[in-house]
Amino acid sequence: MEKRVRVDCRKHPSAQGCTIAISGTPDEVAELGWLHAKLQHAHKDDEEKGIKDWIRSNAEPARD
Repeated sequence: MEKRVRVDCRKHPSAQGCTIAISGTPDEVAELGWLHAKLQHAHKDDEEKGIKDWIRSNAEPARD
């Protein structure tokens, strides 16, 4: 079974006060995290690689 990781918006405050947490495989979390950043935090398409890289490097082991 592939390891599971988690990112939590509460640990990275934003103007929106987001409370979303995402857990899954590293690839799933990076993809869903990117989509969330784009749709809810108004990030632009040219930021995709940087944001996915940031998510992967800041993800924590999931406890579920």
